[in-house]
Amino acid sequence: MTLPERFRDATFESYEPQTPSQAEALQVAQRFAAEWRRDASWREQLAHLLGLGDERPRGLYLVGPAGTGKTHLLAATYNALTPAVPCAFLHSSMLFRQTVPPADFANRLADEYALCCLDEVEIDDPANEMRLAGVMKTLADRSVPLVATSNVEPEQYLSTQLGDGRMQRFLRREVREEYRVVGVRGDDYRRTRAVQRSGRGWIGPPAATRRAMRQVRADVSGNARWGSFADLRRATTETAHTDLIIDLVALDHLFVENVAIADTDDAFRLLRVVDALYLHDEAPTLYFTAEQPPGEWFDPEQHAGIARAVAEKFDRTVSRLHALCEVHWAVREGDSSEQMQ
Repeated sequence: MTLPERFRDATFESYEPQTPSQAEALQVAQRFAAEWRRDASWREQLAHLLGLGDERPRGLYLVGPAGTGKTHLLAATYNALTPAVPCAFLHSSMLFRQTVPPADFANRLADEYALCCLDEVEIDDPANEMRLAGVMKTLADRSVPLVATSNVEPEQYLSTQLGDGRMQRFLRREVREEYRVVGVRGDDYRRTRAVQRSGRGWIGPPAATRRAMRQVRADVSGNARWGSFADLRRATTETAHTDLIIDLVALDHLFVENVAIADTDDAFRLLRVVDALYLHDEAPTLYFTAEQPPGEWFDPEQHAGIARAVAEKFDRTVSRLHALCEVHWAVREGDSSEQMQ
C-alpha cells in the first residue's frame, strides 16, 4: 500500500507540463492536495456530522493516454499529503485480485488510511467494474477520498454501454458529479523525451539483433538469464504470476529474444510481465530483440472488440518498455546501432 520506489521523488515541482491540459491537471492536483492537507472547517465538520456532505471534492479522476504523467501527478499528490495525511497507494490489479467482498476491502483501507490513491484503473470486465463501484461507494460512505488514474473515460466503462441500469447510473453520478474529472492529454513522454533507461532493445533481422544482444550479454556481470519470448510466454502459463515475478526480480539481467505478438493472449501475457517489472523496485535490467518496433506489435487500429481493448491497454506497456529500454535499430555488422525516436 506504499508508493513504489520509482515514484518516491515525484513532486508537483518536478512535473513538466507539455500541453494546456497537463498544466490544468497539475493545478487541479495541487489544489486537491491543498484542500485535503488542511483540517476541515467547522462548517465542513458540521455538514459531515449532519450528513450534508463535504464541500471538498470526494475524489480526483485523472484520465488520458499512456505517458502523459498521470501517475507522476498521483504520486506527487501522495507525497504532498503524507505523512500528515495517511495515504494508501495501490495499483488496480491489486484491487481486482482481491477475494474478499469490495466493501470489506474498502473498510480495511478506511480503517487505516484517510485517502486512497489508485493507479491505472482498467475497465474491461463488468466484474471488475462491480468491484470498483463497491470500493468507491464504501470509501465515500467512510468519507475517504479516492484519487485515481485511468486511460478510460467514465462513459467508456462497459457497464455504461449495457443499458441504463443501476451500475450505469452509479458510475455516471459518482465519477462525473462527485469527482473532479481531468483530462491529461499529450504525447507519450517516454517516447518523445530523454528519460533514464538501463535496458536495451534491438529491432531488425534476427541475426543482427541476436549479435547485438550477445555482445551486451558478454559484458554484463551478475545473475543473468537468456531466453526466447516463447520461453517467457510458456513460463506465464506454467507458473503463477506472483511466483514468476518473484523469480524474475531475483535476476540482475533478463534477456528476451524474438519478441513477437501473435494474438490477444500473447499481448496480455507480455503486458502483465512488463507492467510488473516496471513497477517493481528490484526489477532486473531488461534487454530484448524483435523484428518490429514495439508500437507495431499489437496495434489497436488492426483489431476490434476485446482484442482492440487489450491492444489499447497494451499501448501503456509499449510506453513502459520505452521507459525501461533504449530501443535501437540493429544494422549490418560493422555499423553502429541507430536509436529509434
